[in-house]
Amino acid sequence: MNMFSPEIFGLALDNTVDSVVITDMNNVIQYANPAFTKITGFDRKEALGKTPSILRSRHTTLETYQKMWAIILSGGWWRGHIINVKANGEEWHSFLSISQVRDASGEPMGYVGIARDITEMKRLEAQLHDMSLEAIYMLAQAAEAKDEVTGNHLQRVRAYSEAMARHLGMSDAEVNKIGYSSILHDVGKLQVPDAILKKEGKLTEEEWEEMKKHPQGGAVILRDKDFYQTARDIAVNHHERWDGTGYPKGKKGEEIPLASRIVTVADVFDALTTSRPYKRAWSPEEAFEKICQDRGSAFDPEVVDAFAALYHQGTIGELLREYADE
Repeated sequence: MNMFSPEIFGLALDNTVDSVVITDMNNVIQYANPAFTKITGFDRKEALGKTPSILRSRHTTLETYQKMWAIILSGGWWRGHIINVKANGEEWHSFLSISQVRDASGEPMGYVGIARDITEMKRLEAQLHDMSLEAIYMLAQAAEAKDEVTGNHLQRVRAYSEAMARHLGMSDAEVNKIGYSSILHDVGKLQVPDAILKKEGKLTEEEWEEMKKHPQGGAVILRDKDFYQTARDIAVNHHERWDGTGYPKGKKGEEIPLASRIVTVADVFDALTTSRPYKRAWSPEEAFEKICQDRGSAFDPEVVDAFAALYHQGTIGELLREYADE
């Protein structure tokens, strides 16, 4: 048998572990390999004459489909993550590649879709994500205990930060990332000596310089793992100021990551409205006035405007009551 004969190509398609579906120009299935049945549960012979819509793709937006077909019809390969449904109703994750099939003269004659089942990979990714979140909570609790911070400080900072990020138009994924990363803003205090961190009186100049090292301490603890990038940005930069007079690097304006600019406002507002052994709790009104007063100096004006909108809507007050210390 000629190694380049149609029979050889057919055998190759029949024995690949990825699902392969070929349709005509009307998107009607003309071929489906055995892996299609193994992965989806749909009988390959019964699939003939139907469209790939039998997989009832979910979670895929109209915008994604429009981009997909723009690439395919221009002669390119579209590749992306799709969640489909098997014959039994169970969802499965695929890495899907779709392109036109062209004849010897270059005329399109159909489409080929190759789907790799990545369900297990996605499950493991979710498991690793959960494990990383658990590590974040453990680190945050350790830093909170060392600093003798009590109550719901971290929950309030997270809630305020998420509300501002959402108001600024960030995606749900970005809002969620800023939220869980915000609770690590002071993780660097784990490296500050207790004698300084828990000192009741005023810090000496030398002690204050040591205290100011905790943002860099956060970078050391969180290291350079991609998962902790946002948390690291927040920990390192949450004492920088919009006008460049903050620390540790004196960054200015948009040199400061947006996530950190958001958390800085949340953290300061909560610090002002929380009582400590060395100060009384400010009223929400007093704290809000201070945030607005420092708009453009300590804080990003756009972030303050988002905070102000949420404050006037009553959202900040609702969150303050929801996470009030008992």
